[in-house]
Amino acid sequence: GYLFPDTYELIPGTGCRELARRFVTRMLDVYAKSFEARAESLGLTRHDVITMASIVEAEAVVAAERPRIAAVFQNRIRLGMKLQSDPTVAYAMAQRPARIYEKDLVIESPYNTYLVAGLPPGPICSPGELSLRAVLYPTPGCRDLYFVATGDGHHVFSETNEAHNEARRQVAAARKSPEGD
Repeated sequence: GYLFPDTYELIPGTGCRELARRFVTRMLDVYAKSFEARAESLGLTRHDVITMASIVEAEAVVAAERPRIAAVFQNRIRLGMKLQSDPTVAYAMAQRPARIYEKDLVIESPYNTYLVAGLPPGPICSPGELSLRAVLYPTPGCRDLYFVATGDGHHVFSETNEAHNEARRQVAAARKSPEGD
């Protein structure tokens, strides 16, 4: 999670330790220059921001949805709800599956946000600048608590469990229809 995804100029033969040091240094530099003051003003630690940003990174495909996904997670934490993020379950599994099934949601792990409330103990991937920014500047006024992936990189967001269940039914129906293929 602390290895900043970026383009680096590397000398052939550079050792793994040096690469890791450069990637971590870049993350800490980007964070300090752009995000540290904002995180402090929100009462968030760097570790919490990077951990949540990693989940946003893993959930989001469409860049414009990152702040709204971050808002959903922050709303859930504020209300004491579990994050229920599939990528955290995938991270907890020995081998990352292409898809998470209901049977996977019971895996015992501090990273399983279906079982454990709050953030997992650390990042599940290396978040980019857009995901870090999304956590610190989530969609203002967003009251959404749920989202479901549509299969094309987008999500349907909902404020209530009832609306979420309906969105899930509609997404499932669209995937089964000939037009959804």
